[in-house]
Amino acid sequence: MAVVVLLGAGASFGSIGVEPYPPPLGNRLFSDLVKKNGAAAALPDYIKEIFNNNFEEGMAEYDKYSNGNIMSFQRELAEYLASFIPTGSNVYIDLINSLGRNRVIYSSLNYDLLFEMSAASLGLHTYYSSTCQKDGVRLLKIHGSSNFWPDIPTGMFRNCQIYGNGGADIQAPIKPLGRLDTLKKCELEDSVAPAIAMFAVGKKVTISPDYVDNQYNMWKQQVLGSSKIFIVGVRVHEVDEHIWSLLGKIKGSVTYFGFDGDKPEFEAWKQRWNKKNAYFYKNNFEQSVQIIKRIHRT
Repeated sequence: MAVVVLLGAGASFGSIGVEPYPPPLGNRLFSDLVKKNGAAAALPDYIKEIFNNNFEEGMAEYDKYSNGNIMSFQRELAEYLASFIPTGSNVYIDLINSLGRNRVIYSSLNYDLLFEMSAASLGLHTYYSSTCQKDGVRLLKIHGSSNFWPDIPTGMFRNCQIYGNGGADIQAPIKPLGRLDTLKKCELEDSVAPAIAMFAVGKKVTISPDYVDNQYNMWKQQVLGSSKIFIVGVRVHEVDEHIWSLLGKIKGSVTYFGFDGDKPEFEAWKQRWNKKNAYFYKNNFEQSVQIIKRIHRT
């Protein structure tokens, strides 16, 4: 069984080689969205203030305020995160080179495409599957991705408001796109968004949730069967039970890379689940790669 690497926003932020700059975290993410002068900029000031203090709480308040009409915001977020490009010094390239692809399942909570583009720079295709492929790497994006677009003709829906269905607003097959096609979709569509979870507690998905659920279910099966889980750039946020309750129950070891501010939450989680084989390393993404490589080979 393959080892599992779980990557979060802190990994993309710490991946160093990114143009025009690494994807921001927290309140800077929202302030950058506001600069696009679109859906985020049009929000009431009180919601903007909540976003600036806590992105997840802002997203939850916006969802409530709009009665779930967040399609434009999700599309704007996807376009912004798809705009980042890895350079030759990106840490994702080092990660893939160091760990390889045959005995590793990569997974991500991120919507950006830095991993996929880094893999492509190495001549590797990205497969959103747990099945090993000779010409590529396996990547499970359990909260969706900017390039997970419903496989429907561009412009099929125009000037539509699709929301408030209590579950899936659109249920259609997903066709993962490349970066340029993703950006083109974000530009040309005005009523549809990609399949990405709402960035709030519960991680609700309203576009093709079955596809995103399948990404998670494949990840869950791999985690349950793996002897080693490595985590980089993911906050120990225990309300995300689909991640942290599962990791607390598994038999495999959990090796976590973070900073001083991450350690109290990690230690509290470890103690709550009596997780004896969980280990904290104070390292950034770049430093973590060689440690993962060493542990992976033992």
